[in-house]
Amino acid sequence: MKKLIAVLLCLVMVLSMSVAAFAENDFTFDKPITVVVPFKAGSATDNQLRLMQGDLEKALGTTLVIVNSAGASGTIGTTEYLENYAADGYTILYSLATPIVYKPLAGDTVYTYDDLIPVALTSSLPMYLIMADANPMANAKDVLDFIQNHPGEFTYANVGNGGNGHLAFASFLMGEGLVATSVPYTGGTADCYTAVMGGEVMAAVYGEADLLARQEAHGVINLGSKSTIESLKDVPTLAELGYPGYETNNMSGFFYNKDVPAEVVSAFEAAVQTVLSDPDFVARATAAGFTPTFGTGAELDAMARQIMITAKPVIDSLG
Repeated sequence: MKKLIAVLLCLVMVLSMSVAAFAENDFTFDKPITVVVPFKAGSATDNQLRLMQGDLEKALGTTLVIVNSAGASGTIGTTEYLENYAADGYTILYSLATPIVYKPLAGDTVYTYDDLIPVALTSSLPMYLIMADANPMANAKDVLDFIQNHPGEFTYANVGNGGNGHLAFASFLMGEGLVATSVPYTGGTADCYTAVMGGEVMAAVYGEADLLARQEAHGVINLGSKSTIESLKDVPTLAELGYPGYETNNMSGFFYNKDVPAEVVSAFEAAVQTVLSDPDFVARATAAGFTPTFGTGAELDAMARQIMITAKPVIDSLG
């Protein structure tokens, strides 16, 4: 009996220590969190965050202050985030692959991907080649025939050479020995849309959320995975057109400075999972044109590193 009591006492002590350790790591936010978005207010990335804002505030137990810092395909805001804010967990970055992965990979930034910690994936949506509804090239075959027969004459807008939009189409062109002309618009997707509608360029590369928000334009080629959106399911993917291996999706998510404590990262990740797993939020977001896809920080990191493997030879070849 004495031995049994001793064992039980040891178990109680171990459990007590475990509870205490858990309590120490159970981080809670006790003041507002600033979210830096390195794109314009009203951009697809900004709109995604604002759709999540109220639900995230409830899950986090604090308010979110959104700061837009646009320019240079998101690299200006990303640089400001890393250089101007303390790594205490009360400032976080909400961004896309272009300033986080592609631009550092091309050597266009003072920071590298490893200066950041992936916290949570919020979406991974296909990229599209879009055209004005009034354009006489009505379908994918028309576009591909034109590119094949008129090397270099087909023009497509994107938000910057070396970015996700540019590389989504350029990697396909290069891989198939085709030539078209990239026309970067550093003012963002809104400027690309204006250029398409005004006839400055024949097409633009857009993410799915951006495309759904635009009128008088349509997707001609899906450059990524098959869409789950009913109105976009008929847009053919490159694989369906006979060109497998070029799938490019546009990922978005939260990133912390690499020096933010692990318990803070875990707390924010858990809050994002709570929101993106809520059926009511998913229904509201989807109706607004944002299809959420939760991924852990580790999953987001794996996705980013796979992008690097795929994009590096294309970036090198394009200079």
